Amino acid sequence: MKKPHSLSVALRTVTAILILCSSDALFGQEKSKSPYLPTVFGLLKSRFEADTQQGKVRFNIPNARVGVKGSISPYFKYQFQVDLNTDGKFSVLDTYGTFVAGDFEVSLGQQLNRFDTELNRGPTNNYFASSSFIASYVGSYYQLGDGVVSSGNFGARDIGVIAKYTNHTCVPINIQAGILNGAGINNPVWSKTVNFVARAWIDPGTVLGGFGLSGNYYTGHTPFGEPFTMAGGELRYVKGAWRIEGEYAGRWLTLSPTACDRMDLAAVHAIFTQPVKGWGPIQFIAPMVRWDYANNLALVFGGSTVEHFNANRATGGVTIGFAPRLLKCELRLNYEHYFLANASEQVLADPRFHNKVMVELFLTF
Repeated sequence: MKKPHSLSVALRTVTAILILCSSDALFGQEKSKSPYLPTVFGLLKSRFEADTQQGKVRFNIPNARVGVKGSISPYFKYQFQVDLNTDGKFSVLDTYGTFVAGDFEVSLGQQLNRFDTELNRGPTNNYFASSSFIASYVGSYYQLGDGVVSSGNFGARDIGVIAKYTNHTCVPINIQAGILNGAGINNPVWSKTVNFVARAWIDPGTVLGGFGLSGNYYTGHTPFGEPFTMAGGELRYVKGAWRIEGEYAGRWLTLSPTACDRMDLAAVHAIFTQPVKGWGPIQFIAPMVRWDYANNLALVFGGSTVEHFNANRATGGVTIGFAPRLLKCELRLNYEHYFLANASEQVLADPRFHNKVMVELFLTF
């Protein structure tokens, strides 16, 4: 079982990051001359939420991230990132180094598992206040015992090695593949097996207009030793003011030689970004909609019950931008509405599946 990070560990990590953050002041004008000084980056999401079914409200800080990245030579680069407040918890996210040789890269350490876009967006690259069903549930697993159900989620990060090849030829198919512990974030356990992940994709606009596509695959075992597979595909259109993206992901969890728990998930969203002038600090308005789908979604309640049900969610809203582009400095106004089928009383009472109004301030640097 993973141990929580102590306060002293958190303070040491934050202190180290602050020292690196001071590099601008320490080096002054030398920064423009040296390509090896670190770059500091970060994210803050603060939110107001209203549960329209229960009449309850809350203020929340979902994420407060800070990180450092850079190069130490033409062939090696690195990245460190922590979240000071992942829903109230401190978490180490990225700790990896990368070898670079032209179009080829190899990264070793704790990093995004690179399975697909939705899972790996994270809060920094998610256009909506809440994550998609794919990001939240595709990596989930559980184990049935004698009256006890153990569960977990691979999440978006793991410890391992991932290789990437960026193709700049007339058929620009990019490829990534790697092996991982298969135990999730901050959990360097010993095991007799490793998990495998692979992805091939074409970036939007490199072949046919604004279209891009990808295929994704992940296979291995859960920490409980059960065979586990994820597979999916994506289709994207990004051109001008429009961004339209759709993704499917399936999850297969083998519980026994005769029992396999399959879950199907999908997400489609459309965003139209309209620049504005003469609106003071506001630089654009971006209306957006999203549809989420989860078939045979499995959730564990109380460590003893597994509930299977189907869920659809419609999300609509508008983003008010205070920077020239999305995902920089913006105020998000979202409403999400759930449509549940075969849901038990426990599921219906869970706030995760209640209709909500959300107002979120999103800042990155």
